[in-house]
Amino acid sequence: MDDYVRKTARRLHAMASAGLLYSKDKFDIERYKEIIDIAADMLAREMPPGVMTGEEVRNLFEMNDGYPTPKCDLRMAVFDDEDRILMVKDYDGKWTLPGGWCEYDHTLRENVIKEVVEESGIHVEPVRLVAVLDHKRNNNPGSFFCSYKFIVLCEPHGGSFVENIETTEAGFFALNDLPEFNEHKCNRAQIDMCLKAKHSEHWECVFD
Repeated sequence: MDDYVRKTARRLHAMASAGLLYSKDKFDIERYKEIIDIAADMLAREMPPGVMTGEEVRNLFEMNDGYPTPKCDLRMAVFDDEDRILMVKDYDGKWTLPGGWCEYDHTLRENVIKEVVEESGIHVEPVRLVAVLDHKRNNNPGSFFCSYKFIVLCEPHGGSFVENIETTEAGFFALNDLPEFNEHKCNRAQIDMCLKAKHSEHWECVFD
């Protein structure tokens, strides 16, 4: 997809979404809706055939209506006593750190504990916020929506993998023997950073 088209469509969508949230004039509301339609058509035309139609892009926009603000994504680094890191296998066949979107009406700590046990079966105690990173800059430049990635260091406290709807396996891996992982969700530099945070007495949270 053409980067200029993606950025322009993203900007149009953000501006029109803010306009819809605050506008009281019925004519302005119609204009903002039309701008969103234009942004959806721009994206759909740039996508490979069969990926998403203009209508499907509009539906995606509707799920992210309101004032445009970054989403919150969590990734948890859980090391055992041998500095092996916990990873989970998604249904796409690739591995990643356990995590996902923050659930509404949960604190950050509650989301961290919930996500790890749901995806891996491991019970954890969050101990340190390692980083807050912009997703597009650090993992997936092609992402349409803006999101912040919260990376949290956790200590394991027992448990074992339980079959679930999000992951197919879970296990601890040595850093010199990591499986193929999805770099859109986490990358090797972020995993190495988490290990440094584990062994640092005075870690300062990294952020963009």
